[in-house]
Amino acid sequence: MTEKLYYLDSYLKECEAEIVDVIKEEEKIFVVLDKTPFYPEGGGQPSDTGSINGVKVIYVYEKDNIIYHQVEKELKCGKAMCSVEFERRFDFMQQHSGEHLISGAIYRLYEGNNKGFHLGEDYVTLDIDIYPFTDNMVHEIEGEVNRYIYMNEPFTTYIVDKENLNKTPSRKKIDVEGDIRIVEAKDMDCCPCCGTHVLRTGEIGLIKILKVEKYKGMSRIYIKCGKRAYEDFKVKHDIISTLSRQFSTDEKCLIKNVNKQSEEILDLKRQLNDLKTKLAEEEALKLIEDSNESFIFKSYENKSFEEVKCIGEALSKKPYIFILTSLKDKNILFVNNTDIELSCGNIFKEHINKFNGKGGGRNEKAQGSFNNIEDLDKFYLFLCEMVRNTK
Repeated sequence: MTEKLYYLDSYLKECEAEIVDVIKEEEKIFVVLDKTPFYPEGGGQPSDTGSINGVKVIYVYEKDNIIYHQVEKELKCGKAMCSVEFERRFDFMQQHSGEHLISGAIYRLYEGNNKGFHLGEDYVTLDIDIYPFTDNMVHEIEGEVNRYIYMNEPFTTYIVDKENLNKTPSRKKIDVEGDIRIVEAKDMDCCPCCGTHVLRTGEIGLIKILKVEKYKGMSRIYIKCGKRAYEDFKVKHDIISTLSRQFSTDEKCLIKNVNKQSEEILDLKRQLNDLKTKLAEEEALKLIEDSNESFIFKSYENKSFEEVKCIGEALSKKPYIFILTSLKDKNILFVNNTDIELSCGNIFKEHINKFNGKGGGRNEKAQGSFNNIEDLDKFYLFLCEMVRNTK
């Protein structure tokens, strides 16, 4: 059994211990200590990292009351100096303690139960058996939790047996054999937990709910606490400040100005599309006037493929077979809008690979793309010749 120093003092950064076993499993090396400051992965919280005698500890887990430390290089049994990467540990302490307060507030205010918890490197998620969560609910939970944080109330931990578990104000009743560890923030949350926590709520600093989304009929809540919440605010504040300068307005009027400009842009886009459609129709009419056959071939050097497709849309109203290319984008459009039996899709499927192109389509329409203009031109000429010879 490994003595768990992180339960005696979650702020312990360094200590001496004894390496009692070194285990090699394939390409992995694990060290067992008589006592350890390293928290093993569990309860939704990632493991600590750090070093043992200067060798990096990359992962820690517990099995049968023995804690195994995966290290980068082999170590020998004997005395060891252990050092925990405390910035990472304290970050997890802030997140995990914050998650408890959020879960407790949800349970107290709305009788919602935490059905899942994940503490990741970037954010924390809680799965709550309530759906939907309204904006007012989110605001009430945030306000209640942050008010409690500012009161700087203590987190207490204690061990109870199975019989006394039901006597605690725990929001979560679980069926266990033997003793279980309880983490409590009085009048806010009480729950069985094996993780590490701050001593007082003030050390969390701040809790922010980022978003809520539907998940398996429940609500998945994304939160950031402490330094993570501060860093998130800093990034978003910089974005808002930049946008405020660009729109020459203050933060309060920013959304109004953005919405106004978005409406103006949409209106301009509609006008532009109308003009593109009109130009395409005029170009299609010109192509028809210049054609003495039932087919039209045209290769455009400076038009985008979107413009070419607009012309094709206008031509599709008339009974023509037409082949249009955009040399600018190296694309081709092939359409059969006549009664002539000619499958555009089958022709592409059978021949386009021979010209190093990619594409496909249906009987009446196909389109393709090429890496270079030379291959596009060859395929274009090939299709033109095939259409001319079609009876």
